[in-house]
Amino acid sequence: MSSRSLLALAASFLLACTSTTTIEQWEPVGATRFVAEDGSFSLELPEGWQRSGQLLTRDGAELQAITFNAGDVMDPSQALDPSSPELLQAMKDTLASQPGVEVLELGAATLDGLAGFRMHFTQEPPADPAAPQAVPPPKREALLYAAIDGSTLYALSYEAADGVRFALDLAVFERLVASFRRGAGS
Repeated sequence: MSSRSLLALAASFLLACTSTTTIEQWEPVGATRFVAEDGSFSLELPEGWQRSGQLLTRDGAELQAITFNAGDVMDPSQALDPSSPELLQAMKDTLASQPGVEVLELGAATLDGLAGFRMHFTQEPPADPAAPQAVPPPKREALLYAAIDGSTLYALSYEAADGVRFALDLAVFERLVASFRRGAGS
């Protein structure tokens, strides 16, 4: 795969991390088992959280948010290993080139047996020149798991307002990731 293709794919993964459904209305998580409308995947949602589409929060999306997405990523005839060292390096380089971003960890991982990756990073909020601040806002922290099955990209992300908040719900997110199953599950 060419370096241009790797960078395009890296951008796809990064967009998956930030793409959330439009917030329509927050509803309490009722049944904790979620099955995608098209049956492409299922997972267990955390009790006591709020949901809007495929976006979850406990205390408000600006404080912490979990997203879960699936969608087409590429031509299925183009074989790709999302845990390949070349792709991981391209993603790390792409992410690290963004202002205020620090990659903490990037490595291979699996989702329901699919080869994928786990990416952990922080990002400084963009400066608002109109709002002078004595203390800069804390870095946001994010974790993304992604894998590809044929032409379908699965992406699960968690983002929090700062490192302290991130640590509070990390185990909740890791349980959600561990519950991910392709198809409707059993």
